[in-house]
Order: sequence, then structure tokens, then C-alpha cells
Amino acid sequence: MAFIQTRNAKALILFCATVMVFATFAPFAAAADDPDKLIFGLKPYVWFPTIEADLRYTSLPNGSGGSPDLKVEPDDWFHNLDMAALLLAEVRKGKWSLVADFTYLDLSGSDSEVKRINFGGSVIDRVRDVGTDVDVKSVCSTFGAGYNLVSGKAFKTDLVAGVRYLWLEAKTEWELSTTIESPEGDRTFARQGKIKADDEFWNGILGARGSVGLGDSNWSIPFYVDIGTGDCDLTWQFFSALAYSFGSWDVELGYRYMEFDAKDDDDLIQELKFSGPILGARFEF
Repeated sequence: MAFIQTRNAKALILFCATVMVFATFAPFAAAADDPDKLIFGLKPYVWFPTIEADLRYTSLPNGSGGSPDLKVEPDDWFHNLDMAALLLAEVRKGKWSLVADFTYLDLSGSDSEVKRINFGGSVIDRVRDVGTDVDVKSVCSTFGAGYNLVSGKAFKTDLVAGVRYLWLEAKTEWELSTTIESPEGDRTFARQGKIKADDEFWNGILGARGSVGLGDSNWSIPFYVDIGTGDCDLTWQFFSALAYSFGSWDVELGYRYMEFDAKDDDDLIQELKFSGPILGARFEF
């Protein structure tokens, strides 16, 4: 528990430190391009994602001769959510901007199943799962710098480059209909048991963000898209919403999708998808 709290605290400290660095150095980075004042943006938001994941445990459970591969299905978000913290911060001056996005999710009791048992080369996929739960804790932070390419009332867009960090811990408690035996008959996988593992990934990203104005009204369609690679074979994200501006602050309702695909067969996360509606309020000062 102390290890988890320390890791989460470090991620939040990294986020806060990045925002402070942005605030300190953004004026110097942008001064040569635009003399306008420095603008800060802050967007707390709520995200209601369903989670789909293929997880692979490579460390063997106690007393077991095999490792389970699991499928985590979408489930009731409100019922399973234990804690969430979601915040986006932005510093902009002239054509330059710096953005930091922090997401922490703690979900328990997700609907899931053991798909197959891996005995280190021999795979048994004839598995009857009668009750498996996966508890998931996840920290995902994206840090990026942007440069404005188009700036107009009808359309605005920035080119964005940065990094995305993901940490995920999964704790699984499984129950199968019977003990699984390896094809060679020399190892078994227990009918019941539990296991915990975590993994982290750093990926470089490249993307675009901006907004489309809807005529002369206060309505607009903000958007964001990126794609990247690094520790993962591929990660990408998409967001779009309908927003209404009240001057110095906006309200947004939209949809956000994020995906991670494994590079190595022994990664805990083989595939991870977050998708669902998002509601936020953006403040400028």
C-alpha cells in the first residue's frame, strides 16, 4: 500500500511541478513571437470510461505452474469506482502553449474472465471461468508543448508534441470450474487464487488540438487527437466535445477515447482501452 501511495504521490508531484515550470518559463519561450499577456487555463473534469483490457501475468501465482491471461470487460462505472482525480492545466502566450493532463482512476470488482492459461509455451484456452474479479488502479499523465498553426474565430489548431506516462496495477482473484493441467502433465494451475502485478510505460506523442467555431454564437467544438509510441507499440487518443463559452470560462460535454497496445508479449498490458463521455469546465485567468 505504501508503495502505491508513493508512486501516485510522485505522479501528482510531477504534474504539479510541470505546471509550475510551464508558468515560469512559458513567457520567455513565447516573448519573441507575441507580446500578448500570459494566459492560464485550468479544466477539472469528470470522465465516465468503460475499460477493456487484455492483461498478461508473467510472474506465476504461488503454488501455480501457469500464468493467466485475462479479459477485463466494460462494467458499471459508478458501481465500481473507488476514487478518481482528473485535471488539465494549460499555459499559453502568443503562438506557444504548454499543457499537462493528469488522470487517476481506482476501480474495483470489474467484470472479467480468465481467457487462457500460459504454461511457458504451452497454452490452454479451454478454460471455464466461474467468477473472476480484477481491481485496477491507473495513473495516466500527458505533458506536451504546442505551437499554433491556424488562429481564427471559425477554426483554431495547434500542433502538439510531448510524452505520455501510464502506470497500471491490476489485482486479480479468479475462480475456475476445475484445476488446469499442462499438456505435458507436469504442472497445474490452481482452480482458485489471486495475483497482483503492475507496469509502467513512457511514450512520445505527436498530435493536434483546437476548436471549430459555430458561426457567431458562443458554441464551439473543441477537439484533440494524438498518436505515439515508445514503451508501447502504439498509443493514441481522441477527444471531441460541444462547448459553450461564458467569456472567461467554458462548459464542455463530449467523448474521450484512449488506447495502449503492447510492444512485448510479456507486458502486463497487452491491450488497454478507455472510452466514454466526459464533462468539464475550463477556466481562463
